[in-house]
Amino acid sequence: MSAEPQSNVASFKAMFAGLADFAALVEPSGAVLHVNASGLRLVDRASDELQGLTIDQLSPHAAQLIGEWIPAAVAAGQWEGEAELRRPDGSSVPVQLTIAPIRDDGRVSAAAIVARDLSEGLRLEEELQRRFLQQEAITAATSTPIIQVWDDIVTMPVVGLVDSVRAADMKNTLLEAVSRTGARFAIVDLTGVDTVDTATADHLLRVMRAVRLLGARCVITGIQPAVAQIIVGLGLELQGVVTLRSLREGLRFCLRRLGFRVTREEQVLDLAAIAAS
Repeated sequence: MSAEPQSNVASFKAMFAGLADFAALVEPSGAVLHVNASGLRLVDRASDELQGLTIDQLSPHAAQLIGEWIPAAVAAGQWEGEAELRRPDGSSVPVQLTIAPIRDDGRVSAAAIVARDLSEGLRLEEELQRRFLQQEAITAATSTPIIQVWDDIVTMPVVGLVDSVRAADMKNTLLEAVSRTGARFAIVDLTGVDTVDTATADHLLRVMRAVRLLGARCVITGIQPAVAQIIVGLGLELQGVVTLRSLREGLRFCLRRLGFRVTREEQVLDLAAIAAS
């Protein structure tokens, strides 16, 4: 290891002693003059390993540090960027580097390198990304599709929890579909909804009224007993809204209003003919 430029290195050592971040003094050639206690812990090294330590043992970016980043810091007064520190077991620690030159009698005798550990921030970012993707999956699972089941008839099957935010989204989705398709009937099937709160029930009524304003008729099917009790308890008016027991009945109602004749044909199997064939 080169002789230390005592005039400035000692003062920097004292300044680095209390830092919680990695801090080191490195000669332009790559020889490591000093690493503070926090830095040694970060790279998993002991103080007696400093003798003969070089920058390539502490970072996989040694060539860039010596050839580019330290010269850039000398030219500009400081250099900052993201990099990695290396541990003896080969693992790496992502860090934010700040490099500043140390001058002694007008010449650059060393570079001060301070590195802030980014591991926790990256872990937090990954956790936020995981939660975001999870939320997207939940949103996709609870999204409300619009199905055009027949000419002039669209249906919106609703499954799961319906809160105020989702109810507002349902309204926008259904109104867009009615406007785009020119549907004359919109069936909102609530078979998969077990309960709603006051605000949600009010939103559902707003959906029905908004559909009427577009010239279509809203049909509600599959209302569960708990939901019916909430609507009655709130004294909400369903005037002008057709409510039917099931989606099948709702579709039959709409088809009849469109002029279709809905009948059930009985088919009798001719077992003798089938056997003969």
